[in-house]
Amino acid sequence: MLTREDFAKYPFTREAAEYVKALDLNVDELASPEYIRIVERAEQRVSEALLYGAIRTVDNPEKETEMLSFPVAVLFVAVIGDNFLTRRYTLSEAKKAYEILKNEDNAKLVEIASTTFGWKAKTESGKFLLGLTDYLRNSTGFHDEEWKLVNKIVVRGEVLLRREEFARLLQEEIRRRAENTVDNSPKAALNAQLVHVVERINQILAKRREEIRVEELPRSAVSAAYPPCVKRLYDSLLAGQHISHMGRFTLTSFLLSVGVKAEDLVKLYTSTSDFDEKLTRYQIEHIAGEKGSRTKYTPPNCGTLKTHGLCMGADDLCERARHPLSYYRRKLRLIGRIAVDRNE
Repeated sequence: MLTREDFAKYPFTREAAEYVKALDLNVDELASPEYIRIVERAEQRVSEALLYGAIRTVDNPEKETEMLSFPVAVLFVAVIGDNFLTRRYTLSEAKKAYEILKNEDNAKLVEIASTTFGWKAKTESGKFLLGLTDYLRNSTGFHDEEWKLVNKIVVRGEVLLRREEFARLLQEEIRRRAENTVDNSPKAALNAQLVHVVERINQILAKRREEIRVEELPRSAVSAAYPPCVKRLYDSLLAGQHISHMGRFTLTSFLLSVGVKAEDLVKLYTSTSDFDEKLTRYQIEHIAGEKGSRTKYTPPNCGTLKTHGLCMGADDLCERARHPLSYYRRKLRLIGRIAVDRNE
């Protein structure tokens, strides 16, 4: 059985949620001095996720504070209702859990996986065996070759995994669970004290969103001229959302074609949950024609993007373009004409 110390480390677990529910706390109670440390820690969790993309693990934490600050942080994120914040916060919580889980006792890892997420899992001789369905559900978003099923040992419908791999798959399940928790949380009415907390988070959100766009936006490209499909892929990437293989290829090849350096693109992909710098760098350099066949690739045409469900938010200019780069060139000329008109 999980202990209260475990609840503090893993507040997303079913047992921790049941423990919190049994306390029967309501939002108005959070304004009392008794809960100030919980509210402060909840604000800290969300703020650190925004500022650093990671939530630090507190040394010798107060178990009750650490455990209860999680649902309060979820409350703040749900009330704000911003997609970028939700994705960044839930990914940060999942990463925090992974750092603890990968050093956890084998039996406890299996218990969390089985009890909280219903995995068919067991541990034998220091290795883990995970049901094929659970493995595929959580590994489909990973692009590293090592996660492909053909590169795994499968025994009677169970995939053999190392501890770090098992914990990494749990991270993905935790991220998805946290997202669902935020999405399904009601937007409760807050008292004045908690409204001030939300306002502070909103200020960090607005500032950090702009900082990220400035930091990650390639200097040599004009983002205002991106076609809607590329703009959507770009925003999804910054928000830490999963992008299909074709989506990644489209975004990468487009940005390289408009003058973005491979190094800038590597930095852009650091927000993804499965980021592997060595693999990402190789893939980008391959598309740029600097590795492999030495062929520089261009983005798919609009017809191909429609086939793959990537033609999103088409505007009037899209009707006169058959390729994302054609759209980009047309939009650049349009932006230039508008600038000239304004200066006359």
